[in-house]
Amino acid sequence: IYPRVDDEATIILTYPKTQAIIQASWNWPYNRKDIEIYGTTGYIINRDRENMDILFDEAEGPFNQQAAPLDGAFYDPFAFLAAAVRTRGVNLSYGLSSLENNLIVMEILDAAKRSAERGVTIHLKE
Repeated sequence: IYPRVDDEATIILTYPKTQAIIQASWNWPYNRKDIEIYGTTGYIINRDRENMDILFDEAEGPFNQQAAPLDGAFYDPFAFLAAAVRTRGVNLSYGLSSLENNLIVMEILDAAKRSAERGVTIHLKE
């Protein structure tokens, strides 16, 4: 339908003491909700929405932990809408649907687009 759409993206975010690598796609053959976070001495790997493998100490090895369920308004758009209507607004500053969060996301995506077009790193102000 959209032959000139870029379905894959790798975005590298560099901060003074850390780096984040986002690998995104609209073209996964299945529903993916995974995330991997690596530190200097361990990691947290979310296999899906509920299961985490956590390593704090290499000698002890990793262990599995269930993630606590999120309030529906934080991940279900229909629950969010219902909460907003019932309370005449939902205070979810920096929540997934918040204006603050989405402005930051748009700034990062715009910088990623400009970086891809120009072939240079785009630095954002804090």
